Amino acid sequence: METCVRCGAALGVGRFCLNCGHPIGEPAPASAAPVTIAPAPEAPAAPPDPAPDTAPVVMPVQAADPTAVAPATAPLGAPVEPVAAAEPVAAAEPAAQPEPVAAARSSTSTWDPREELLPYEEVDELDVEDPVRGRAWIFWVLGAVLLVGLVFVLLETFGADDDDGTATDPATSASSAPGGESTGGSGEGPDGGSSEPEAEGPRGVGKQVDLARGASFEVPGTAPPTTDFDGNLVAYEPVQMHDGDSSTTWRVEGDATGQTVTITLAEPAVVYRVGLVNGYAKQVAGVDWYPNNRRILAVTWGFEDGTSVEQTFAERPAMELLKVPPVETSTVTITITSVTPPGTGNLGRDYTAISEVAISGRRAG
Repeated sequence: METCVRCGAALGVGRFCLNCGHPIGEPAPASAAPVTIAPAPEAPAAPPDPAPDTAPVVMPVQAADPTAVAPATAPLGAPVEPVAAAEPVAAAEPAAQPEPVAAARSSTSTWDPREELLPYEEVDELDVEDPVRGRAWIFWVLGAVLLVGLVFVLLETFGADDDDGTATDPATSASSAPGGESTGGSGEGPDGGSSEPEAEGPRGVGKQVDLARGASFEVPGTAPPTTDFDGNLVAYEPVQMHDGDSSTTWRVEGDATGQTVTITLAEPAVVYRVGLVNGYAKQVAGVDWYPNNRRILAVTWGFEDGTSVEQTFAERPAMELLKVPPVETSTVTITITSVTPPGTGNLGRDYTAISEVAISGRRAG
């Protein structure tokens, strides 16, 4: 018969000792105190037998043993046979205790951080694998550069002179930036030579230049000088039509329709383009003098060989150029054919003005 290694009690059915609860098959713990089987309680003494020559003898019986029987009475002085100790009765098997969770986990699998921290790991991986995050600014920069390039191309396209126009089409006039400076309508190529298309007639020699700079101007009249708001004297002489400054002007009193300005070139030349700033293009102290004077709306350009071309103007204070057929000449005339009414208001003036004249061509061969 097997006994418990911890308490020495007989083992019954089940996985644990019915007396101390020690698991069957496990070694005895080293620090466990010895467990002894408690003796069965003595049964109460039976009342004395009325027979004078016998006395009842009661043997101890295990209380937990249902099969134990009371001993028979024996005569006094008779030997008593010892009664074997009753085996312990098997108690009800205790309920199986569940194994600790930590122990079960350690015995079956290891802890995997990828499974426990999956939501956080997924967020981090999305940030790392995102191919656009942190680089989107490159596309914005490229788009801005392309947009700026497109603007420059459009400005060059619409700001260039129309080389296909003819002198008989006044609508082909092109203007420069405000301030009286020509926008490059002189027709010079990259090497300083002419970029004009081949045409019949004189061509001239040398570089194409502004012939008005060295010319002399004869005018029908000149308005007297005035004093500006600062007390400075302002003159309106003919030389101010070719000084390169559109804020200075030549002007004559009243409506100059039908009057002619004669320009004598420094030497005979072949003329390709002509133009002028058709009013007083001066702005000072918050006052714009262009609408306060008469503006020229149309002129006729005449040349020494008797040819002429007409040019009309938009009302803006800028150089407006017109391409003409190449013509060799020593003089150029400007006949004013149409002007606006005088300016209105307190600052309105009844003067016809030309701020700048441009004549582009080459020295005659």
